[in-house]
Amino acid sequence: MEVAASTGGGGAKTPDEVIAKHCNACHGTGLLGAPKIGDAAAWGERSKKEGGVDGLLAKAISGINSMPPKGTCADCSDPELKGAIEKMSGLK
Repeated sequence: MEVAASTGGGGAKTPDEVIAKHCNACHGTGLLGAPKIGDAAAWGERSKKEGGVDGLLAKAISGINSMPPKGTCADCSDPELKGAIEKMSGLK
């Protein structure tokens, strides 16, 4: 997976930056049942269950199962988390 260059200077984090730093450890391998990056079927099933991308975002913000709130990215904004979810899942 290609990772974008850092935005530096406190700007918004790109989905690739969030994924590389905070999501890939679990979602890259499917650790503890996390849906894998690019596994459209797993993400689609979870999306249906949770009410679409906004439902997935709500679970990411509050934490779900073994995933802590915001998936260890305490300083990520909601739009940054949503961008990472959309990129990992292929959903919009």
